[in-house]
Amino acid sequence: MTDEGLRASRQRKHHTSVFMPNQSLSLGVVAAALSQDPRAVPVRSRAAGFTGVQFDAYSAALNLPELSVSGRREFLRLLSSQDQRLVGLRWDAGPKGLRPGTDVDQALARLDRVLEAAAGLQSPLVCVDLGPLPEPPPESKPKPKVTQEQAGLILLPEGIGNERSNESQEQPPAGRAVDPSFASQVDGALAELGRRADRYGTTVAFRSDLASFAALERVLRKANCPSFGIDLDPVALLRDAWETDEVLSRLGAQIRHVRGRDATAGADRRTKPAVVGQGDTNWEELLADLDAAGYSGWITVDPIELSDRSAAASQAREKLAKLLL
Repeated sequence: MTDEGLRASRQRKHHTSVFMPNQSLSLGVVAAALSQDPRAVPVRSRAAGFTGVQFDAYSAALNLPELSVSGRREFLRLLSSQDQRLVGLRWDAGPKGLRPGTDVDQALARLDRVLEAAAGLQSPLVCVDLGPLPEPPPESKPKPKVTQEQAGLILLPEGIGNERSNESQEQPPAGRAVDPSFASQVDGALAELGRRADRYGTTVAFRSDLASFAALERVLRKANCPSFGIDLDPVALLRDAWETDEVLSRLGAQIRHVRGRDATAGADRRTKPAVVGQGDTNWEELLADLDAAGYSGWITVDPIELSDRSAAASQAREKLAKLLL
């Protein structure tokens, strides 16, 4: 759907109280929320009502990229025995991400193995937290021209108001320019990653807990790779400087996965983890937005930051399932 179509759909949505459920969405859960024993995860996932599981590529109990061919078959058999599907794999670039000074070649090598494993496990979706990203400067927004009528009692000579208005419009936005060395390293790494993703036939959905949606948009635009997209995090929507409408208008068509998370929003865009449905995310509106954007993939519940993960996962599924019925 085009940006214009998405905006029109959102306008229609805000003028009606009727929510049309999107039954094409599937509900999964992060494996670590249920058990550290991968053999117990499918059983618990099915008991909780989920239809899929997302696994960390590397964990203390299981390194999926290191499995042999027979090991991968056994892993998939374990899931299918409980009527569970593999949502995909996820990988975290770490707190330093791809900053200058990090070993980018090593990161790409590890991620290459994750891509290969996802393709070999017949679930070609990899969600990646990229860590810090170079932030683009804020965009300039034109200010309305001040006419003599709007100036009130202050009498301005003809043309002065317009000259000042034009000057204000031409001022560059405040903020630092993109760090060229940081941007070059990230852009080069993602260009190489795009070639590998295309080779394996995998989709890579990016997110970052340490960068803005503007930064994600910049790297996606620069990479220009059809295998890349967004791993949409509702908590990131609560934290970001962009309003939800702007995020979805600009990135809605590139959503490849959605995290099932929630939070309570505080001052200065601070958030506190909450059970899905008990935070400040308006899930009814968000699901309508996803439908307007044409998204029909997974929502994977991720209660890792909560104390009782299993209970939080079950409550999240119940909340989302009711909205999707």
